[in-house]
Amino acid sequence: MRVIIVGIGDIGYELTRDLTRGGSHEVVLIDNDEARCKDLSEQFDAFVLEGDGTHPELLQKALVEESDALVASTNSDALNTVIAMLAKRFGVPTVIVKLKDLGLRAACQEMGVAQIIAPSISAAAEISAALHGFGRPDLSLVTRGGLRFVELEVQGLDAISLAELDVPDGVLVLTIVRGEEVLLVRGKTRVQSGDLLLLLVENEHAFGRMKELVNRA
Repeated sequence: MRVIIVGIGDIGYELTRDLTRGGSHEVVLIDNDEARCKDLSEQFDAFVLEGDGTHPELLQKALVEESDALVASTNSDALNTVIAMLAKRFGVPTVIVKLKDLGLRAACQEMGVAQIIAPSISAAAEISAALHGFGRPDLSLVTRGGLRFVELEVQGLDAISLAELDVPDGVLVLTIVRGEEVLLVRGKTRVQSGDLLLLLVENEHAFGRMKELVNRA
């Protein structure tokens, strides 16, 4: 797999270390910091380019049209969104974007971004778990059984409780992201248009039924 990573901060660095460890991926790194690029080229077996990832010419130099995936992980949501737009225009099959704020989520989803990573939400959840004495879960134990985690945005639905919504078999609603809030759900928890649901689903059929329930726009 050929992967381009634009913006090598904490997330980009860890991803680079993971992808280059086995030697089975062709990795291209783009960053605008000259010293960081020099360090990266010495540490990893990767093609490192210094420059602005929002410039189409630089992406072409990175052979973006031949890449399987691109990860936009700079420190700017706006830049990450522009990079994602360019990647989709160049026909990259899988585009993943890091967003600190969820305000640009809808725009990224409309472009066909495969996955949106929100580190602030993940970090908050981990800190909360640590404060309450919970261990960090090994999600692979869940997914290896065929279950998968998916996000689903609620559109055109009047506020309704989960109990009234009658969530189909094969779907478990784990959390609701509403603006900057992350809500743990119970039967009386209300779902409304604009909410982002984190689901655990058994199969595509169950997910399709849930999507029909909450997308009425």
